[in-house]
Amino acid sequence: MAFEDRYNRAQFPVTLGAPVVFKLNKGDKVLSGKIIVTGILTITGDGAPGTKIGDNALVNLVRRVLVVGNKAGGSRYYNGALVNCSAQSLLRFAMSQRSGKYLDDLFGQTLGDGAAGVYQVYLEIPIYFATKQSLGGYSTALNMDPVDSQGNRVYSSVQIRVDFAQLLTELFAGSANAMAFAGMCEWRDDRLAIQTDTTPLVQEDHELFIQNANWRLVDDAMPADGNFLQWLIMAQQGTPGWQLSDNLINEIRAQGSTLNLKEYWQDTRAEMIDSGFFDPSQTLTGLFFFDWTHGLLANSNPAVGLQHEFSVNNPSGAGEDRLRIYTRRAYPLA
Repeated sequence: MAFEDRYNRAQFPVTLGAPVVFKLNKGDKVLSGKIIVTGILTITGDGAPGTKIGDNALVNLVRRVLVVGNKAGGSRYYNGALVNCSAQSLLRFAMSQRSGKYLDDLFGQTLGDGAAGVYQVYLEIPIYFATKQSLGGYSTALNMDPVDSQGNRVYSSVQIRVDFAQLLTELFAGSANAMAFAGMCEWRDDRLAIQTDTTPLVQEDHELFIQNANWRLVDDAMPADGNFLQWLIMAQQGTPGWQLSDNLINEIRAQGSTLNLKEYWQDTRAEMIDSGFFDPSQTLTGLFFFDWTHGLLANSNPAVGLQHEFSVNNPSGAGEDRLRIYTRRAYPLA
């Protein structure tokens, strides 16, 4: 029977504009981790509240999450950024692991749409290394064992960096008010003692700005190595609010040695629901999710040589609409 270790391992006070850094302790395989931000956020001033950025401005309190694996000498594991994502991408992907439901702040906090006030915050940002739908069990769990099954060292260290916003305008564009935060940033993870080796997983997101209506838009920043497990495309319309929208994507095409895809956006949305990843009772506007594995890591698609095109509209003007693209990639052991 595998030993389970689920623990809130560390917490540090938050200083707006400054990063919080955790160093993971060794031992077992990490199935998932959670960055938990708790405390009191105070908005002061009587100026314009501004326009919320994203579907919940509070999520922007965390600018970015970075997990870096520094592999040991002789290690067969991936070296570098294992996670380099916005909080928004991690929370939206989490829907696929939470019975299709979206959850950001535990208290449903929206900060009064930028109005002056005192707000209690409990923001949980999950990072999934293993996925519930995988028939291979925990094949992509983060390996924090000192050595692998062959006796080789794995990582000399794994560090987590959480970057925090400094100004209220990063949460509400155009706000004339100020914010202060008194609280903590915590790291909690769930581990199992698994004897077999796991496959390194890399999670990344980036933005593709739309300059004009284009039926063959290519994303030059799309990763070109590793094997794709999932894509999540978030279509965001109109600066400064960047609201999720179904007005941007018409069709998605992808083709490679193991993939041939051509779908209208409605087809993709229906498949997201039919495959059980997303709940139709939830608002799914602007979300386009692709699981390439069908539950098996062996079904992932090589990024090398994979061609893709997006048919897009540009209702807001050049550079005023964008796609936020989140990907998960596996790297076979060296």
